[in-house]
Amino acid sequence: METRDYSFHLFIRGIILIGFSLLSVKLILTGNIFNFIAPKMMPFIYFATITFLFLGIIQIWRSGSKDQADLYCDCGVDHGQSTNVLKSTVIYSIFIFPVVTGFLFAEATLGSSLAAKRGFTGNNPQLASEYNQDKVLDYLDDPEEYVSELEQIYGIDGSEISEDLPLEHPEGFQIQAPPEGFYEELEKELLAMDKIVVQEETYIQTMNIIDMDPDKFVGKKMEVIGFVFREPDFNENQMVIARFGLSCCVADSSVYGTLSTGDMVKDLKEDQWVRVTGTLTKTEYNDWVLPYLQIEEIELIEKPKQPYIYETY
Repeated sequence: METRDYSFHLFIRGIILIGFSLLSVKLILTGNIFNFIAPKMMPFIYFATITFLFLGIIQIWRSGSKDQADLYCDCGVDHGQSTNVLKSTVIYSIFIFPVVTGFLFAEATLGSSLAAKRGFTGNNPQLASEYNQDKVLDYLDDPEEYVSELEQIYGIDGSEISEDLPLEHPEGFQIQAPPEGFYEELEKELLAMDKIVVQEETYIQTMNIIDMDPDKFVGKKMEVIGFVFREPDFNENQMVIARFGLSCCVADSSVYGTLSTGDMVKDLKEDQWVRVTGTLTKTEYNDWVLPYLQIEEIELIEKPKQPYIYETY
């Protein structure tokens, strides 16, 4: 009876491990994995997916063996399972629940409700760089404490973002730094353009450059995509064309965007996705001089398949 019980536990553990592996495969194939992590974390996801699958198969194989040596490690320690059915059910449910919900429910993305709690302060690159680096270091030092502080500061429940937040980084993770001369070269390219079309791959870097010295870009045409977000003190014809940027995962997301104005803005609802074209000017907001987009054209669009932006080089 003891052997049969232990075999059952091994089988359940194997199924759970394979379940997590298949959930990762599903997220990878659908592209929804990027709703939770930045692309630079993908090698670790691939490694974890393969490892979970391998360990799950081993556990199931062991559960079907009739050889005592395959079931027990003979290390002199009692590995007997709890005879309390309720206790075992609760423990396994903790692991089964995220797998089941991951398959049954659609992945949610961040929107204006969280942006409102974090607030819009512009994209000042010096502050953003220092702030993001500090956040990542805090996150690496104690992920659970970091997420707990986010909940207290922004008044959010972690479950509002996702129950599948990655709470730790794999060994060897490093903060990515821009190559030497990257920003200087990109600035030259932007200044040479008659119309700046903000690309997904360089969204954060482009906004940082424009925010660093708005005077250089006054009078330039710009096209940008984002969702509608408003601060409580905005006029009805003002909005931010916002995007959430991820350094590593959704727990360290930041709000990036362009402060904009236009007559047609008042008819837009928050969280609507738009493609906006206008002329760059500048304005002062919260004691910061920021670029200010005078909107000339607005096109309603579907939410992009990949709504987040990442700082990649």
